[in-house]
Amino acid sequence: MQLTKHLSWLVMGVIWAAGPGVAYADATVMVELKGEGGAPADGRVELVKGEARHSCTTVQGRCEIRGVAGGMYSVQVSGTKQAAPKAKQAMIPPSGEVKLVVNAS
Repeated sequence: MQLTKHLSWLVMGVIWAAGPGVAYADATVMVELKGEGGAPADGRVELVKGEARHSCTTVQGRCEIRGVAGGMYSVQVSGTKQAAPKAKQAMIPPSGEVKLVVNAS
């Protein structure tokens, strides 16, 4: 009886220690910035949601932003040869890889 009681406590301890951990899965956003005629453009692309800000600067029209929490973001472009376009909205999934194509004009 005593051995059974100790084993049950041991099993409960292992279950508690291995319990449901918190998993945070964020998305990786692959950005493509396009200029006139669809040509690659270089500039800064920023995703804004409340206080959260994520950005990258494109090289040959491409860059990557890692660790973006899912949700609706405002997409802002700056630093291009054209006038900055009006901010657009983009839904980022909670995890995985997403391709975001943005027009620089």
